[in-house]
Amino acid sequence: MEKPYLLHLNQSCDLETTYEAIRSGFIALALEKNQRATPLIAEARTLKIIAQTANNPRDLLNIPDIQAALLTASGISDKAKNYLHPQDKVEAIQELIVNFLEPAGTNFVEELVYRFLLIRGDTLGGIMRNAGGSLAQSKFTRSLLATLRVAGIAYDWLNSSNNQWLFGNCYANN
Repeated sequence: MEKPYLLHLNQSCDLETTYEAIRSGFIALALEKNQRATPLIAEARTLKIIAQTANNPRDLLNIPDIQAALLTASGISDKAKNYLHPQDKVEAIQELIVNFLEPAGTNFVEELVYRFLLIRGDTLGGIMRNAGGSLAQSKFTRSLLATLRVAGIAYDWLNSSNNQWLFGNCYANN
């Protein structure tokens, strides 16, 4: 009896992803990245508007509504914020002002916004790496379940979101 996988796998190139599938995946991720970047751009625009009320970089310290954004622009990630004491956060912002915003002169707001976007972009990169893996997992799972259903093979699966077993035997009542 011939091995079942030999019905569709004859050589190693049968396992290679086609150009069309690769292209489709990259385009889907690019669209998703742009979609997820939209709120970050809105944050940067808001930061710019509020920061423009400051006469100089040190005045930024007196604007309560942008302290979280200043911390981001200083290079502190959302995760790192949870491990720092308030004084450490102030020190990071002061270092940003002294080392980068003051040397920028009258362009300090532009420098602030660029640094904010750079760090938020790094966050977006991490989010997208997770999203890419999640999209691939979903696509693989759908393909596997479709194959089992078409073949009429009963299956059970553990729903990871609620830890409940689900029964996929759609042919049990036929």
